[in-house]
Amino acid sequence: MVGNGNLTLDELYAAANEMCRKHWGVDYTGTIRLTNAKWKAYDAYFRSSVDDDSIREIRMSRVVNAKLTRDEVLANLLHELVHWRLCTLGLPFDDGSPEFVRECLRVGAPFSGTRKAQMAAKLYGGVAK
Repeated sequence: MVGNGNLTLDELYAAANEMCRKHWGVDYTGTIRLTNAKWKAYDAYFRSSVDDDSIREIRMSRVVNAKLTRDEVLANLLHELVHWRLCTLGLPFDDGSPEFVRECLRVGAPFSGTRKAQMAAKLYGGVAK
């Protein structure tokens, strides 16, 4: 097990702001929540409210992050930031949308390993994991 990706909340916010400024010229305005969950199905996820902008949150697990490298955690963060940015712009931000695939390709964010995400990456971006 490689590990060493257990970044602090301050480090994650700093990285999020740096990535957002680099790729979109804006600061990250959502929240980041670190949990102690032992997720098996995903490394991180973006959560948003449906009818308003009251919730724009990236959730990451300390347990999962500790098993990943720093670079893998930052790649996961960038993937979730693509969800956040498209959501804030009112654009489709689902892993299966062409907009999401194109933006991941543009900024160099990885694709989820789910079947849906991999099919979309192949269909809209000509790539697969």
